[in-house]
Amino acid sequence: MSEEIFIKILDNSATDAEKISFYKWIEEDSAQREIFYTYKNLYAAANCTSNKHVELQKNSFEHFWNKVNPVKEFEIYKFWNRYAAVFVVALALGFVIRNMVPEHTRILTFAQKIEYTSEKGSVSTIHLEDGSSIWLSSASKIVLSKNAEGEMAAQLNGEAYFDLVPDTTRKLTVDLGYFKLKDIGTKFNIRAYSSESAVFTTLVDGRVDLFNPDNKSMLTMKPGEYLQFVKNTGQMEVSQRDPSIATAWKEGKFVFIDKTLAEICRELENWYNVEIIISNKSLANNKYTSVIKRTTTVNMVMKMLALTDNINYKITDRKEAHDIVYVY
Repeated sequence: MSEEIFIKILDNSATDAEKISFYKWIEEDSAQREIFYTYKNLYAAANCTSNKHVELQKNSFEHFWNKVNPVKEFEIYKFWNRYAAVFVVALALGFVIRNMVPEHTRILTFAQKIEYTSEKGSVSTIHLEDGSSIWLSSASKIVLSKNAEGEMAAQLNGEAYFDLVPDTTRKLTVDLGYFKLKDIGTKFNIRAYSSESAVFTTLVDGRVDLFNPDNKSMLTMKPGEYLQFVKNTGQMEVSQRDPSIATAWKEGKFVFIDKTLAEICRELENWYNVEIIISNKSLANNKYTSVIKRTTTVNMVMKMLALTDNINYKITDRKEAHDIVYVY
């Protein structure tokens, strides 16, 4: 496959027939698939607005192509095979999340701007008039607006799952500040909490085009791709990941894959509306892998973590404020 096709795929100028042929080819050739993802990350970095990427854009392709083509083929193991042996599956009694936490369902009709929020410990659903839906995760806010031409825009602080029916008359842009996603009849998940250092996007089905704040095309995502954007550096990385990991929250689960205790505690704070203080700082970077139902209590989650490591904890109940969990 020629370098010309690589470039056409990345800048979204390939024909449908070329795209079908290309993606079929890289699915069957693991070495060439790695070449594509390596250059896709390079291409994304070169299209960021950061000044330090401008020089990279000038000479990146020739250097990259000479370095990695040809490349030695190697095996890529599927995610579940890699982690199956280390999973801790927490089976908790209780109802599924839809019975445990009431959903707030609203219909968006023509309006200038509507704000939707989902409180801590809840998942809300927004239904659009064309049959599309948006799920809003815990402690999240989204602002939807629509202009006179019917073009929609969304601004998100938090996490949301978009299930948008194909509709050529509807145009939806999700503006995350650092970059924009333009929908083309898609299912995708975005995690973009203002308190976190990175933005994460996972494409489940369909296609999304990414643009920088100046509306310059950056890249096109395909199903199964996972994008991480680091806010303070502008670094963007694309990889392959099982989409069910990113969307597990919608099914009422925590999925922690090689996450530090500090990262896990931030997630638990977000859901259970508690404050967690890790007094033993050496524990903060310990990593864990587990799947836990969100219907369980924070006390039970801490018990399960304590069983896998030398962790002690104490929960202080407070009537007029959120509880505090001390980890030591």
